[in-house]
Amino acid sequence: MRKVISVIAMLLGAAALVVGIGQKTFWAPPETVTASMPQLADEAPLTLIESSVNDPKLDPVELVIKSKGEFTASLGRDYDVEAWIGDASHVSVTGIDTENHKMIAEHAKGKADAPNPAGDDIFFDSQTADQTMTYRWTAPDSGDWSLLLAAGGKDAAPVDISVTYANDDAMPFALPLIIAGSLLLVFGLALLVMRPGKPKSGANTQHSVAAVAVVALAISGVSLPMAPSDESSAKPSESEQKSQDAKASDDAKGSESASSSVEEVSSFPVITEEQLKRVLADAQKQVAKADEKIDAKALEPRTAGAFKYLRDKRYDMLKEKFEVDKPLALNTQVIRSAAVPNANEAKFPRVISVVTAKNNDADTLPQALTLVQANARDNFKVVFAGQMLPNSTFPGIAVGDPSTKQLAANAEGLQMTPEKALEALGKVLTDGNAKDKDKFAESDFIKAVHAAQKDESKEANEADVKYNRTVTKGDTKVVSTPDGGAIVTGKLNNKALFVRTEDADPLKSTDKLTEQLLGSSSSNGDVESTYAEPVMFYLPADGSKDKIQLISASQILLDVKEVD
Repeated sequence: MRKVISVIAMLLGAAALVVGIGQKTFWAPPETVTASMPQLADEAPLTLIESSVNDPKLDPVELVIKSKGEFTASLGRDYDVEAWIGDASHVSVTGIDTENHKMIAEHAKGKADAPNPAGDDIFFDSQTADQTMTYRWTAPDSGDWSLLLAAGGKDAAPVDISVTYANDDAMPFALPLIIAGSLLLVFGLALLVMRPGKPKSGANTQHSVAAVAVVALAISGVSLPMAPSDESSAKPSESEQKSQDAKASDDAKGSESASSSVEEVSSFPVITEEQLKRVLADAQKQVAKADEKIDAKALEPRTAGAFKYLRDKRYDMLKEKFEVDKPLALNTQVIRSAAVPNANEAKFPRVISVVTAKNNDADTLPQALTLVQANARDNFKVVFAGQMLPNSTFPGIAVGDPSTKQLAANAEGLQMTPEKALEALGKVLTDGNAKDKDKFAESDFIKAVHAAQKDESKEANEADVKYNRTVTKGDTKVVSTPDGGAIVTGKLNNKALFVRTEDADPLKSTDKLTEQLLGSSSSNGDVESTYAEPVMFYLPADGSKDKIQLISASQILLDVKEVD
């Protein structure tokens, strides 16, 4: 009987070894597998690879993209990429079927062409390749990111996409079989050479076989249930129960904290710091190029609103050889503060306000800028830029501050709505005794405007001077600050009307630019001067004792003419 058991154990052990070693070698599955795209009946100008393809279980995800010619891959936040696609026809790659090793994709109908997305501000990065690209998916920040493929927007976007990932079809019993087989072989050999003793019963043999089986199963990773010694041991002690209750409470708090943390990071800045640096550098380059050539058309890629309008007017004056200075050059090399709103969905237009400088020197006068992105396919454009006024401050805000939000011109929760604050500023500039004058902090700009208006009245040769300021509605942009206040950008239109009395002397031009615009050194009729006053100011939160503070402001003469 002993020899029979020995032979059986050795045969079983040999079989287990062969199977176990085979699973590790010649029967082993490939270490990686590749999922490929299904056949699609229709083509599209765009291919969207959604964030769900970047499965953490398959990390790292490596895409191999093939095309007939040159194409680009642009990475952006999922909601931004979807907003950019809009109603264009596209192929959506939504995931990977790891069981059948196939990509999950579908075709969405829409417009047959789209712009080229490469380099647009809304994308964090764009890479170009010719025919083949191997793309290692690495998210630059938290949140969900999608990849958009395009071959210029006119031709069909690449759909020959494959993903290689680690094969999870492992052989889990390979090592246990090798261990169990080895033990059975040793046991069989030991039993074969063991000298027979005085037979007592079959219990010893059975106990030996059972012991070896338990050891083999234990080493192989298979656990056996053990019965409790008595009823009391099956129940936790009072102290253990308290410990478990405390641990459960801690787990609940931890879960609540984690949930809160998820809520905090669910909102992301509309543009990352790296993107912002790229946008500002390009804006400086494009505006400098337009200034050099005095070319209004060259402003279009990076300017809009009041900034472009005033730049165009200045270019016209320079071309007419009027005696005016060249416009303020942009210096965006260093970002000192940035009010960048957070948004977890694509809402447009988007507004950001920043303070920049040409270097980090404390004596360098910073510039305040506001940029607007009209829609997902449009780039950020400068709508306001000006030197910061002496003794003015701009709140120190880091890109990504979750408390920064974009506000409307009629936003509540501030000392007054932004549009009302602009109207109040216009009244204070017109009349130094306006009822809202005490709501504004002392400002060199306000003092200078009052002094200039007083001088104009004195030099008007007995003519009556009336000032009328209005707000350009579409130019008001607002971004909140972490303390509950807001940065407001806008433009005031100022018309100064000089009305001559019957016995007044002719009105005379006080400077060369006025004379050039009027076309004469004097006028026997009434004269109207038109100014633009682009401004940026800090508007405190409702209940704050702080005053409204001008950050940047200027007065630009646009036109002088005789009126009836």
